[in-house]
Amino acid sequence: MFSKKKRIIALSIALLMSLTLLAACGSKDSGSTTPPPASSGSSSSSSSTPEASSGGDNILRFGTTGVAGNFNPIMANNVYDAYVMDLVFDFLVKNDAKGEYKGDIADFTISDDFLTYTFKLKDGITFSDGTPMTSADVEFTYKTIAHPDYNGPRGYAVADLVGYEEYHAGETDVFEGIKVIDGKTVSFTFGDGLASPANIECFVYGIMPIHYYDFNSWDDFLDLLQVPLGSGKFVFNDFRLKEYVMLDVNTNYWDTAKTPKIDGILMSEIPEESLMDAFSTGQLDLAQPQTNLDNYNGYNAMEGVVLNPRMGNGYTYLCFNTVRATVNDVKVRQALMYALDRKSFIEAVYGPLASVGLAPISPVSWAFPDSGLNDYAFNMAKAAELMDEAGWTKGSDGILQKNGVRMSLIWLVYTDVEWPGRLAEMAYDSWRDLGVELDIQLYDFDTVIERTMDAPLEDRDFDIYTMGWSLSIDPDPTGALFDYDAYVVGGFNASGYFNQESQDLIRDGKTEFDQAKRAAIYKKWALLVNEEIPTIVVAYRNEIWVYNERVNNMIITPYEDWTMCISDVVLD
Repeated sequence: MFSKKKRIIALSIALLMSLTLLAACGSKDSGSTTPPPASSGSSSSSSSTPEASSGGDNILRFGTTGVAGNFNPIMANNVYDAYVMDLVFDFLVKNDAKGEYKGDIADFTISDDFLTYTFKLKDGITFSDGTPMTSADVEFTYKTIAHPDYNGPRGYAVADLVGYEEYHAGETDVFEGIKVIDGKTVSFTFGDGLASPANIECFVYGIMPIHYYDFNSWDDFLDLLQVPLGSGKFVFNDFRLKEYVMLDVNTNYWDTAKTPKIDGILMSEIPEESLMDAFSTGQLDLAQPQTNLDNYNGYNAMEGVVLNPRMGNGYTYLCFNTVRATVNDVKVRQALMYALDRKSFIEAVYGPLASVGLAPISPVSWAFPDSGLNDYAFNMAKAAELMDEAGWTKGSDGILQKNGVRMSLIWLVYTDVEWPGRLAEMAYDSWRDLGVELDIQLYDFDTVIERTMDAPLEDRDFDIYTMGWSLSIDPDPTGALFDYDAYVVGGFNASGYFNQESQDLIRDGKTEFDQAKRAAIYKKWALLVNEEIPTIVVAYRNEIWVYNERVNNMIITPYEDWTMCISDVVLD
């Protein structure tokens, strides 16, 4: 079964792995593959200068650090490719500033048993080539996610629909859970027992035109990754790998009231170390630099630049391998928590851009507990007391021991960004005073993934690793760091943590539709894992957004990125 839309990210460089937010057809006439109305893109290394159809200074210039070129709403798997999708395609539903989902290009109803979602497209929707959107396009988009050859990150969106297993296995051409009712209406039915308020998140992906994307072979479908065509506010113009993406405004956008006031968007590949210079010389209008104190101070002092730090919907974390004899006792984990001066770490690395983490739910969420969370303030005496209660005593070399096991911990640190190493270095000193021997092993990000989440369970030779987590809007933790069902090869729970009460609360929260009752469930769950701490929530980290003062009406919130306000943006 596919994982939910929660994605591991290297937060400081904004690389998303599909997480969380944030972690499965038909025939095609070859003559129907016509190019989009703007120039076709490529992945060549040409250094030619991109030009928008309209040109001039009315182009928003966005600095990126990792466009991969998967410009398809059901295949995109990093944040920058997802931005392109948000601009080129339209969606059945979108969230608002409060994190509530509303109909976007469709109105929807939910059946009394909460299993069937029925969408009716709004009038007049057309793709950028002028072709009207119909319910057949919606059906095609979601059946493609269920195609037997599908190898993208969106499988969860259809995996719980009736008939998915048979359709995905290629046993039938009929996907029972998706029904076209008329030219504008289509319904989706989830299986018995699979009703959940989180199911609305299955409908947040761009709708693809069947006349353009329909295929005979999966390779035919993949051939169009870098020449997208949608119904969104922008149309694709050009792409050069490691250089730029150029989008033009869709002057024929079906909702004229929401047609953007800018002529296009140039997303340029700019290394992190060059971003500040690019702003100082007026080359960029918008970027999201790494969150650290140096960037905060540097951009804050820069003339003509607006610094907009905001609370992120995620956190940095430290994961314990709870099946190991060293850290399988909750008192040991609590002791290590008390002996980790997270407040000093945050002040040194983030300054005012982060706060001490308390629970695996964002403070901006309606499910965040109002009280009762232990902040585990730095307290070496309390740490030593807990180690003693857990039966660990110091040997002649000062290292804690119990039943012949030394308190020697392997900490995997990825070196792509600074903060994991800084945290491990701070822990090395205070934990050594506690009697803990720390073996810090340095790897790149992918290697840490290979040694933790992707490794066979019996081969996971680590006690601790650190990363960042991006939360979905819905607080449902199914398939995420604390869910024992995700303790599988490739699953997000590398800790091996199991607690039956936790599992029951996760299940109850997923299936409860009354938000007040859901909030109570998740608050109880947050208090439980705050006590058990199989994974330490190190910090809630703000995101830094920087934009040129010529950019007006740029509204970015924890639940709304810059693409969501693009219709209102005006450039001086």
